[in-house]
Amino acid sequence: MPTVLHHAIDVAATTDACWRSFADLTTWSRWFPRLTHAVVVGTEADPWRVGGRFELVFDFGPVTVPVRCEIAELVRGEKVRWIGKGFGITGDHSHTFSTHHPGLTRVTSHEELSGAGTLLLTRSIKERVDREVHESMARLKAHIEGAGAARLSG
Repeated sequence: MPTVLHHAIDVAATTDACWRSFADLTTWSRWFPRLTHAVVVGTEADPWRVGGRFELVFDFGPVTVPVRCEIAELVRGEKVRWIGKGFGITGDHSHTFSTHHPGLTRVTSHEELSGAGTLLLTRSIKERVDREVHESMARLKAHIEGAGAARLSG
C-alpha cells in the first residue's frame, strides 16, 4: 500500500501567476523544506513537457538524496505530474492549479510513495514528511503572493 500525501491551499493569485512561480525550479529550495537544489536534466532548458526531466536534491542530515524526476503528464497552468525515483522509493507526484474564486487559486499537491525504500519509512518519518509537505504549501503560497506584491509595488 503506497504512502499518500495530499495537501491543498488557496493562493491569492491567478492560476497563471501560480504556474509561473511554481515552474521556476530555481525557487524551489526557498519554499520546499530539505530541498537544497533543483536542476534541469538534459539539454532542454525547459523541463515542463511530457518526458522533461529534472533532479531534486534533498538534505536529510547525514544523507543527501538525489531524486530523478520525469514529467508524465502536463497541462500548463493546470496540472503537472511527474515520477521521481531515489533511495528505493518511487514518488508519483502532481500539482494542480484551479480557480477557486476570482483571483484565488487552489493549489493541490498529491504524492503516492511506493517501492522497497518505503519499508524504511516509520510512522514518525511519514508524519514528519507529511508536515514538511504541508509547510511547503504554506511557503509556496507566501512565495507566490510575495512575488505578486513585489511586481505590483515595483
